[in-house]
Amino acid sequence: METAAPGTGGGQELRRRPAPVPARRDIQFAVAHKPSDLLSAGDAGSQAVAIAKDLLHLADIRILHGQDLAVASELERLLGLGPIAQDLVTGWGMQGKGRALWCVGEQMYKVQTVLHPLELDLTYTNDAIQSAS
Repeated sequence: METAAPGTGGGQELRRRPAPVPARRDIQFAVAHKPSDLLSAGDAGSQAVAIAKDLLHLADIRILHGQDLAVASELERLLGLGPIAQDLVTGWGMQGKGRALWCVGEQMYKVQTVLHPLELDLTYTNDAIQSAS
């Protein structure tokens, strides 16, 4: 990090000091619609793709919204979710908006997001689709 400070000749002097380093370097969050999205991070077999795939394993919290069977099978293969979690993602998670399986460490939770009516107005993104029909 660079800072300007008074110099010895009355002018300004540029000084460098190292930027503060965070205490932890954890992945706070990463968003992907499906695991194959991570493959588009770079060329096949590249370091960028390998790093992107590792994001799934580095995250302490994974939020898995409803997915079709093909995507859920891919998630099961990559994360070792097991049959109960896969059924939740393909069944319960697909039955309503805002439903997701939250994987926090080794624990799994069914979560239903409930929005206040004012939030619904702010977050509704299908206005253009509705007005076209």
